[in-house]
Amino acid sequence: MADTIFAAGFKETPYWWEAAPRPALPEAPLPERTDVAVVGSGFTGLSAALDLARAGRSVTVLDAGDAGFGASSRNGGMVGGSLKWGYSDLIGMVGEPKAAALTREAMASLEYTKDLIEREQIACHLQKVGMFVGAHRPSHYESMARELETTRKAIGLEAEMVPASATRTEVDTAAYHGGKVLFRQAGVHPALYHQGLLERARNAGVQVASKAAVEDIAPCLNGVCVTTPRGRIKARDVIVATNGYTRPVTQDLRRRLIPIGSYMIATEPLPPEVMRRLFPNNRMIADTKKILYYYRPSPDRTRVLFGGRAAVWETDTKVSGRTLYRFMTGVFPELDGVKITHSWTGNVAFTFDRLPHVGTRYGIHYAMGYCGSGVAMATWLGHKAAQRVLGTKEAASAFADIPFPTRSWYQGNPWFLPLIAMWYRMQDRLAA
Repeated sequence: MADTIFAAGFKETPYWWEAAPRPALPEAPLPERTDVAVVGSGFTGLSAALDLARAGRSVTVLDAGDAGFGASSRNGGMVGGSLKWGYSDLIGMVGEPKAAALTREAMASLEYTKDLIEREQIACHLQKVGMFVGAHRPSHYESMARELETTRKAIGLEAEMVPASATRTEVDTAAYHGGKVLFRQAGVHPALYHQGLLERARNAGVQVASKAAVEDIAPCLNGVCVTTPRGRIKARDVIVATNGYTRPVTQDLRRRLIPIGSYMIATEPLPPEVMRRLFPNNRMIADTKKILYYYRPSPDRTRVLFGGRAAVWETDTKVSGRTLYRFMTGVFPELDGVKITHSWTGNVAFTFDRLPHVGTRYGIHYAMGYCGSGVAMATWLGHKAAQRVLGTKEAASAFADIPFPTRSWYQGNPWFLPLIAMWYRMQDRLAA
């Protein structure tokens, strides 16, 4: 595919940064002491920091790059409340009581995040439009319908099945055999959401230090010493909130996370009538493939924002852009010839049990492992991590009561991803 798909002025940075470029924060000296040092300035870290500061703690947030440079300002902006496992699968894994607790808490993370945005009056284009999950195969539709009925009977879920004959009432494509609408899901402009959290945290007294990569975390007299190129801080508590960007300095946590690149493109502006036809209800869209696509209208309904697993290893975003363009025009053939204005990538983090986790290991608090559904869950588990530091009853979480597994042979380098991707692609092709 020639470079003719790229628009004049094409950028290899997130579309989201047009409205919310990464902030240039003042490089103030780091304090010698802080009540809580938070490693990572994404949704998790800022959610935790905001809670802690408003509870009267001094908080310093440290980030290796600019604030929010990672997935928090790069993701698709889909605010979901689902887990990677269906309810029936969870019952088989952890039993029905725990499955219900995990599923209910995932749903609570969605409501908490929407409520936070509204309560804090964060101008980030919160759109309560729901999500449509397209069935890649007829068998996927049937299993989705069975799972929805099971979940609805057990814990309640505001969702409905859409038969194949009515698919175009949700998304104008022949790619799906019906699907499911989740009515509570929402969309945001993720970089503006991050910017709002950052502003409120700083207004609450949080010091956010960019370009302060943590080089060492070690116990010291009456606390934990955190070393960065900009100096060393003694903290009473440390929260690690690095998810897909976790480094060897927290190797025990890094061994429990599988970083995976997720890629996105933005089209040039499209005619309003085209956008209305493609997305009749303005919903967030995903599908049931193993190597899934996720896409949506931009918040102003002028562009298609299309994402997926376009590469196993980090690659040139022009290369991933061509792959995503092929995926997108497979879903929407009429977009063949439309230009791409932006192509970018960011890391998500999967876990070996495909569940998020919050807790404490060796005296270090953490929240991570969102498995590609981090807008709501990162906000929620950042809140939970803060409550753990504060020692409140609100700290209780079903995601803290499950083991955080790794494998004896795994050190944080996911060398096996090409094999898994090959297997998943074969399953997508062969699925009935």
